[in-house]
Amino acid sequence: MTEIPKRSLETLYDSREIQDIWNYSQNMYTINDPEKGMITPNQYRATRAFKPCPFCGKKMVHGQDTYTTPSQEAAIRLKYYYFDKSGMKKFARIGNLYYHPHYITIDHKINKARCPEKMFDYDNLQAICWRCNQEKGDDNSFEINHTQEYINSLADEALAKYPSL
Repeated sequence: MTEIPKRSLETLYDSREIQDIWNYSQNMYTINDPEKGMITPNQYRATRAFKPCPFCGKKMVHGQDTYTTPSQEAAIRLKYYYFDKSGMKKFARIGNLYYHPHYITIDHKINKARCPEKMFDYDNLQAICWRCNQEKGDDNSFEINHTQEYINSLADEALAKYPSL
């Protein structure tokens, strides 16, 4: 398989074109993993299967044959949905497939449409679950806000458990 030269990505900023390149490259050796060498985005995801999502802590799953369904009825039965922060039911869906809400996705710390030259940089990628990736979107402050919420919840829990004397 041929590696896409990074120089050809430097002038692309149309998000549709960026998404097409990303989708096309899922089985191409484009990510230089420091331990494994050149790997595909699909291999990157597979190596993180069943590990906790760094944001919600839920076990991430991988494998389309096991964790997808083309049927909305089956998606409901299998609970392939989640509730967003406003309480709305959301399905993890692309096209005709419904995915488990903790299916592994690859998140770009720096948005790939804003910095296409970092699209396949190992240091710009992180595996997170579908739900967290949807909540994060293009919000580069998501990690900081998530960490702050976590610290606040720890403080609240400690104060409830050990009230001031």
